[in-house]
Amino acid sequence: MTQRTYSIGEAARLSGISVRKLRFYSDQGLLPPAGRTASGYRVFTDDELVRIDLIRCLRDAGLGLDAIREVLSKELSLVEALKLRLETLEAEIAAQRRVASALRAALRSPQLTEADLRRFLTMTQLSRTERRNVVERFFEKVSDGINIDRKWIRQMIETSVPELPDEPTPEQCDAWIELSQMLSDPTLVANMRANAEDVWNHHVLDLTAWQQANEAVLARAKEIIARGLAPDSEAGQALARDWLETSARLLKREPDLDFRNWIRGKYALHDARAARYWELVAIMRGQSPDASPNREWAWITAAMRHHLSD
Repeated sequence: MTQRTYSIGEAARLSGISVRKLRFYSDQGLLPPAGRTASGYRVFTDDELVRIDLIRCLRDAGLGLDAIREVLSKELSLVEALKLRLETLEAEIAAQRRVASALRAALRSPQLTEADLRRFLTMTQLSRTERRNVVERFFEKVSDGINIDRKWIRQMIETSVPELPDEPTPEQCDAWIELSQMLSDPTLVANMRANAEDVWNHHVLDLTAWQQANEAVLARAKEIIARGLAPDSEAGQALARDWLETSARLLKREPDLDFRNWIRGKYALHDARAARYWELVAIMRGQSPDASPNREWAWITAAMRHHLSD
């Protein structure tokens, strides 16, 4: 049965969504038209009207365009999408309670300083969702135009979105201030982009295998550090040799001179702020900065640099 066709104006009238917004959804790939007229105007059918209703419902529920795109492409089920949105709403409610606690603390202060006020304003202006948006924008800038696995991006965002307790300490507020400034620094974005492009545009990574290898080398480094051994010790250099071979295998390379030179450059260009990021996240979660694996990675980096200096 041939479906009836509608102009974009008719589709807007029937759906109650403006022509401008329909064009936007279409340009974003959420609402591909059924076709175009000889003059190039978009044509829609009943199928697109149903799709418009779904998009509107998901937008009303607060889902972002990326999540809606995943639902429409079947990468994310509708149930999963709504669960994510519910979790976000519950987090926002908790954030508002946290803001109330921060304001009560400010009002209890006998002498409110400018530094105190800055911390309190930071807490009142940013919800968890807004903090998440800061992190998402950073990773969008880093990954733009690079063939990075979207699942990896999502995992990085989920594990690194800063969490704060209902009544954050001044140190936790300061950690967020430092972190937000760091993520907006174009030089950090440029350094991370260069590293990501060098890896993702030239290699195909098995994410599960890569994560397992990372966990294994971290555990091994932690055990060696506990024995009081230095990165240039025999145990440290054995770890470096094994990690070099493992990295080459996972990147589908040979641990030859070319690979050694390539990975030597990676360690030489390592941005220390990447490690500081995880320290700040740990502080915001009420943990010691040492709770992050930075100590082990710093030790591994030193071991690798010594090994590669030969």
